[in-house]
Amino acid sequence: MAKEKKEFNYGLYAAVTIVSVIVVLVLITLFTFKGKYIAYDAEKVAVNFADTVAQKGDGYNAYKYTMVSKDSKYGDFIRVNYMYPLIYTNYEPGMSTKGLDGLNADSHKSEATINDDGSLAGKLADTMYPYYVELLNNVGWDDYNAFFKLYFTILVEQRKGIFGDDYLTDSIMFSALESNVATYGNTLTGTKAVTDENSGVTTGKDMTGLYQEKFGDDYKLTCTVKGSETVADLAAYKAALDADVLATYGVKADDIKDATAVTVQVATADGTVVAEITVNEVKIGSAWYVDNLSTDTSAAYHIAA
Repeated sequence: MAKEKKEFNYGLYAAVTIVSVIVVLVLITLFTFKGKYIAYDAEKVAVNFADTVAQKGDGYNAYKYTMVSKDSKYGDFIRVNYMYPLIYTNYEPGMSTKGLDGLNADSHKSEATINDDGSLAGKLADTMYPYYVELLNNVGWDDYNAFFKLYFTILVEQRKGIFGDDYLTDSIMFSALESNVATYGNTLTGTKAVTDENSGVTTGKDMTGLYQEKFGDDYKLTCTVKGSETVADLAAYKAALDADVLATYGVKADDIKDATAVTVQVATADGTVVAEITVNEVKIGSAWYVDNLSTDTSAAYHIAA
């Protein structure tokens, strides 16, 4: 692991969270704009998908390039299938939440929740981080279904212990998870302490990342296409896909008009290949999507080993 574990500045957590949400919204807008053009090129989709995983071990955000995000926003997919069943009584994916009793009602808030200045929210994220790493190592993001179910089940229990209530919202769940995703990425890339010019307050810390330890402070990882191969027997390929899972994406096997396998190599600045990922993709309409049901990204998580 890295020399030092990233720690939260609890006093600034609430303010940082607000700024982070704004940044995420901007990034989502940029991704949507950029994605409209990337999606028409199978090789660009493969490179961007592999690069997202390789640079920061971020299998979570890589799903924005997959079939999961074809029919709805990625965040909505997570809410409907993994968050709402925990928040609302008797909720089933696809139901309207209107009129349902939920743990997001104010009546479920304890004094700790009402008065939290961000310190307890930060503690929850820190508490969840070891579980996140354990799941990443033992389950992996390729099995998002198991990952989300296990992670959020653990989060519910840990939050009860910290806050002393069963209050739960999708924002609480996203905040902890995305904090863990970012923290894990920082253990790979390293971080620098930042001092605000106006307040003089320093946030974060200087931390050497695993990639820096292995490849040097000025390391650079680049993803390039080694080659691609069109799937010859498209009918057999489609028949092997799980129709029930595809339905959760709003996709039918008959929607798939083509399929290809793009091999992406991850290399250091001197050309040394440190990982190779075969990205399976399907074409629906005019756009290409990563087939997350068959693509194996595990090699990207062993780059720093």
